[in-house]
Amino acid sequence: MNPSSPSEAASVLETVYVECPYDTAQRYLAADLRESTQRKRTMTLRVAFSDVNLSKNVLVTFTAGSDPMHMDQPWRVHWTPEAGGPYPDFDGELTVRADEDWNTSILELRGVYVPPGGSLGHAFDRVLGRRIAAATAQSLLKNIAQEFETRYREQEDRKHESAEPG
Repeated sequence: MNPSSPSEAASVLETVYVECPYDTAQRYLAADLRESTQRKRTMTLRVAFSDVNLSKNVLVTFTAGSDPMHMDQPWRVHWTPEAGGPYPDFDGELTVRADEDWNTSILELRGVYVPPGGSLGHAFDRVLGRRIAAATAQSLLKNIAQEFETRYREQEDRKHESAEPG
């Protein structure tokens, strides 16, 4: 996505805290996305918004990003609506960030999209579209966080089970 002017693009920055250590969450994300870098995959984005459930299939691609500080491993993400329609493409980064607490980490999705539909689309985005975009990003991050937390708890439970005297 290359908006012709920065004023055309709308930005998204959403975070979710994850009950999973930073290094473990980074490993989980890398393992999940490494195989996705070879092909586009279909993902259904869902959001409950103002008593309405919205969902849209999007074609998603992930590629490894770079962090000039060499602290995090960002993943570039691009999605486009699978069947077109009045939905924007999205370009951004999905990153696991360290939290102050060793036992938690932060999932961050940051990116931009250009509202479709010209000036009418921009007006819709200012009134409602931005909130839908934020809610969609939160939903995606919460799903990933829930998966990581489940995997981490199962991993920790297996450690404790194998350490118990038998």
